[in-house]
Amino acid sequence: MNPLALDLNEQLSKSNPEIADMLSDLGKLMYYPKGILSQSAEAKATKYNATIGMATYKDSKMYAETLNDMFNHLEPNDIFPYAPPQGLEALRDLWQQKMLKDNPDLTANHMTRPIVTNALTHGLSIVGDMFVDSGDTILLPSHNWGNYKLVYSTRHSAEIETYDIFDEHGHFTTEQLVHTLEQYNKDKVILILNYPNNPTGYTPTKDEVAVIVDAIKSLAERGTNVIALIDDAYYGLFYEDVYTQSLFTALTNLHLPNLLPIRLDGATKEFFAWGLRVGFISFSVNDPITKQVLEAKVKGLIRSNISSGPMPSQSAVKYVLENHDQFDKEIQKNIDTLNARYQTTKSVVYDEKYSTYWQPYDFNSGYFMALKVKNVNPEQLRKHLIENYSIGVIALNDSDIRIAFSCVEKDDIPHVFDSIAKAISDLQNV
Repeated sequence: MNPLALDLNEQLSKSNPEIADMLSDLGKLMYYPKGILSQSAEAKATKYNATIGMATYKDSKMYAETLNDMFNHLEPNDIFPYAPPQGLEALRDLWQQKMLKDNPDLTANHMTRPIVTNALTHGLSIVGDMFVDSGDTILLPSHNWGNYKLVYSTRHSAEIETYDIFDEHGHFTTEQLVHTLEQYNKDKVILILNYPNNPTGYTPTKDEVAVIVDAIKSLAERGTNVIALIDDAYYGLFYEDVYTQSLFTALTNLHLPNLLPIRLDGATKEFFAWGLRVGFISFSVNDPITKQVLEAKVKGLIRSNISSGPMPSQSAVKYVLENHDQFDKEIQKNIDTLNARYQTTKSVVYDEKYSTYWQPYDFNSGYFMALKVKNVNPEQLRKHLIENYSIGVIALNDSDIRIAFSCVEKDDIPHVFDSIAKAISDLQNV
């Protein structure tokens, strides 16, 4: 049991032992992780808050004016009724059209119509409810989003196994994934592939994707049932020559009966609409009966959990997909802003003068980048930055920090990294 859960249980046993005895097994296992959200809360008052998974301008969150203006156009019937558990049918079709446009190698025949989820974490939970039993293996890169462990390990008692996606010099590698899949000898695996990667901001190239896909193909052909969960939260935020279609597409085109690619994506990051909580889950299958069964089961899970997603949010996303010309320009403007911040970050972090302070991990997309800091403790550094430099970063583990350049103005980026270097120097010389 996680030490945080043990501590909560102990506190509850002392304050109210009767309620402590009422907890279910899952209730006893549950805790609130001291991860990104709690670290972001501590950094809330900093001048340069590079912790949050959002994109900002100096005085506001980044957004699209068409989406903001949409609330003046919705009719009462677009706001107040219940949405169906599977989501608005028109929205499902519009999102599928978007998927097919973004992924020209994907065809509608080989996928289910997207089902609306309450953003991506809800989709992760649905996958857990449908496919994860106690003791199942979840295979993750060692650099991963901490919420995966809460969803699959704590809630479903799955075993988490990890592999490195960066070598000792901070460069992306497929070697450990290939080796891990070659050695894998269980009947079933849930493989989570998240690119652009959170926390490092890396998306594989076309050649790297080919290696990843071939390794998964070989595993499935040896008889392992492979559930390939594609977390595309940051899809479309590409700043270099990378593989710009979803891994869902590449894996779908393998057409292997014991390989099930599942895609989670949504408006959260793609449309700069984090609070609307509109996501989608899609399955790679082409048999009509299989499609019907999977949709019925997902609808049952949604009905038994949140009943249905919010109608106004779904109507909002539907509106901008139907009126997309101006909206597309606004989204591209935001992406261009992030690209400029990325280019500045890249020019700064690889400067030789910082080589004694950190080693960057490869990054080329998304909101974030990560540094392996030298001879300092990341958690001590994080707190030192808040208290002495008014800068918020995320301590990832015992060696790395994450910086969200998505919420730092381009002109402030050199100052932020120079301050991080000074803070590291402070601690190195204690």
